[in-house]
Amino acid sequence: VEYSGSPRRPGEQRYLQLSTIISQVKRYDFLGIPSSVLILFAANMFHDRVVAPHKQEMIDFAKSVFSAVWGVIEFRFYIPLKDIILDLLNRRPRMVDPFALSNEQTSLDNMLKDLGVGDGTRENRARALASASRMYEEEVAGGAIRGIVRGKVAQLMLIQIQQLKADLLQAMDTIDVLVDANRLNVQLIAGIPALLIVIYGTRAAFLFWSNIRMKNFRLPHDVHSEMSDYLKKVEECLVLSNYQLDAMGREQTVGAKACLKPKEMGELLLLLHSYLNLLDYMSPPFPSKQCNSIHQSVQNLLLQGQMSTKRQLDLLKVIQSKNDELLKFI
Repeated sequence: VEYSGSPRRPGEQRYLQLSTIISQVKRYDFLGIPSSVLILFAANMFHDRVVAPHKQEMIDFAKSVFSAVWGVIEFRFYIPLKDIILDLLNRRPRMVDPFALSNEQTSLDNMLKDLGVGDGTRENRARALASASRMYEEEVAGGAIRGIVRGKVAQLMLIQIQQLKADLLQAMDTIDVLVDANRLNVQLIAGIPALLIVIYGTRAAFLFWSNIRMKNFRLPHDVHSEMSDYLKKVEECLVLSNYQLDAMGREQTVGAKACLKPKEMGELLLLLHSYLNLLDYMSPPFPSKQCNSIHQSVQNLLLQGQMSTKRQLDLLKVIQSKNDELLKFI
């Protein structure tokens, strides 16, 4: 069993694989010493000379990598998604508390009423503030020190401070309304980098995985170009089949019923096998639904004895159109 043939393709035997190395090490027996003892000794030497002296550096590097990755996830994925969900659920946080704004405005109205220039209502607030400003000007014109000691300058200054607080909260509330109206748009724009990371990151991961399976770094467009070349060779093989009938001048009578000979069928099978091999390696990024459809069409193409070469050429055009649609997924 150990020396039986490998189920892998012949082309894969040229590459040195990790499983092969591990199998050879396990079989190694030097002077009757089990290979597990040698493995433990090598692991201990590696720990003492490589891992232990640089343990803290490795830990710090791992922490910095984790912090960087978590920062990308938090600021590019988690926060925009959380704000979008809260906005859709109408649970958006506000910068200004409506009660605080109402309380400061009510306090200002009451202070104007105590001064005798207002009636404590919101409608009369602007006229009352104008009257309070004129009173402040008169008090300052009569002497600032005298107004502070014997006049109403202190009370008028407190009213101005309260007005400043109320106006500030009112401006913040206006900004809050503006931000709230555009919060969803801002979060959608902030989610664009995350979307690009997912799209291109997924494509890069699929490309890396397909290259690992093929054991060769190739771009998807190059692989698709080679697949198209295989289909063109299949078409050429079908066109050149039964060429003896053309030389005999019987293409009109027999051409519609001509089928592939065993040699031509073998060449066709070899080309289709190479094409399907690349197709399987590139799934993903090619979607499974499209690949299964192509597989089904190829199976229909190989109905030997039941389909003429003319019908096979027509079906090959359908396969070529499906192959061209795969470019949309690269």
